[in-house]
This record gives sequence, C-alpha cells and structure tokens, in this order.
Amino acid sequence: MKKLFLMFALIFIGAYLTSCGSVKFNEKSGKIIIGLECDYAPFNWTEMEKSDTNYPIDNVKGAYAEGYDVQMAKMIADSLEYELVIKKIEWDGLIPALSSGAIDMIIAGMSPTEERKLKIDFSDAYYESTHVLLGLSTSSYLNAKKYSDLSGAKVVGQKNTIYDEIASEICNKNTNCKYLTALESVPLIVTAIKSGVADLTVLEEPVAKGLVAADSNLSYFKLDETFTLSEEDKIVSIGLRKVDKNLKNKINEALGKISSSKRLEMMSEAVERNA
Repeated sequence: MKKLFLMFALIFIGAYLTSCGSVKFNEKSGKIIIGLECDYAPFNWTEMEKSDTNYPIDNVKGAYAEGYDVQMAKMIADSLEYELVIKKIEWDGLIPALSSGAIDMIIAGMSPTEERKLKIDFSDAYYESTHVLLGLSTSSYLNAKKYSDLSGAKVVGQKNTIYDEIASEICNKNTNCKYLTALESVPLIVTAIKSGVADLTVLEEPVAKGLVAADSNLSYFKLDETFTLSEEDKIVSIGLRKVDKNLKNKINEALGKISSSKRLEMMSEAVERNA
C-alpha cells in the first residue's frame, strides 16, 4: 500500500509540475494581456480621466494607463490583431504574474538582465536609454563630473532594478557616499529626495526628463565617468514566457516595423503628456 501510495503521489506531483510549466499564450482567445506598474512615467503611469491616448486598466475601475509602454502595447496588439488588455501590477509581481498565466507579456521598462533571463524570455529591445542622476534643483551635487564629486551624498535606488545596483556602485567607489536601502517605486524615491532623506537617485534619462518637466524643484545630470553596465542593462525589452516562442517571433517582427525615429518621437510625446 505504501509503495502504491508513493507511486500515485509521484504521478500527481509530476502532473502538477507539468501543468505549471505548460502555461502558454492562448492564440485563439482574441486578447493579449499586458502587465505594467502604471507608476513609472514616462514609460507608464495612471490617469483617472479618459483621453485620446490612454487606455483602460482592466483591474482598476475608472483608471487609465498612459505612457510610452502603453503606446507600444497598442501598436503591437494592433499588429498582431489582438484586443489589448492592460493590468496594473506591482513591479515585484510582474514576473510571477507572467509565469502564472495572469498576463501574457510584460511591457514595463524592464531590462533583460541575466538574472531575469533565468526565469523568463525577452523580445528584441524596444527602447535604449542613458542612465543619469536626479536630485533637487538646488542640490550642490548637480555640477558633479566624477564619483569623487559625490562625497557625502545619500544615494537611493529602486528595489530589484539596475538603479539600485548603480546606486551601490557609486557609494562603493566613493566611501564618503551613503548608500540607502532601496525603495519600492520612483514616486517613493522622489518623496525621499524632496524630504531630504536622500540626495540623489539613478534613473533612465527619459524618466528623469519627465520628472523634471513635471516638477521644477528637480533636476538631473550626467557624470563624465561611466557606470558599469552590460548591453542588456542599457535597453528595455518585452518580457515573455520561455514557452511562447511563436509569440516572441511575432512581437519581434512587429517591433522591426517601428523605426528608431518613431520610437524617439513616441518617447518625446510621452514626456510632454506627463509634464
């Protein structure tokens, strides 16, 4: 009986694991579900009034998603001839939501790092940007050119992002700099800077540009010294399940039809709408 019970238990576990790993995009559903934070302007943010460019958030009644990621999602859905569905999901919940089948893609300014590639697959890049430092417009660090010029600065990054890794790198190269515990979102980081808890943070230039356009109390700058970044850290791509190879090929084909100039135009327009 024990052997029989063990055999059935192993069969059940095997079947369960197989089903967990076989979540695939349903091509016959007519819909494609996108996950994003809706809190990372100008890539994505939330609005409470309908406009010509935003899109309803499926899991937040009366709310709309706007930004570069949203426009990219629209273009891809139209190209693939699927109805677009957008879900608002916290950053740390995006990959689990994709793996579980709650969403079909992540379009959220996510870089295809080696660590993330262990869990999910990625499309070709849909944007590439420079990383900068953001602080108050009155900050004494705005004219900094080298790591050594940031002596005494309190630097914070966003949790589980390259921003936090660069913040740590800055303080490792300047022992008089104070590396702060990472925060969950960019809005929380901005609050920390404006309240004096932090002096600086690391952001992609479009994000910093959008924040500065919306708030004259903020400013951003670039160091002459470069951060330690892989090619994957410099780009953002669409996150997909590893089993959805056919969907990945279709997305890459759709992305290939969007020129570099069109992408820059889309980002500039997103920055302007968020200002």
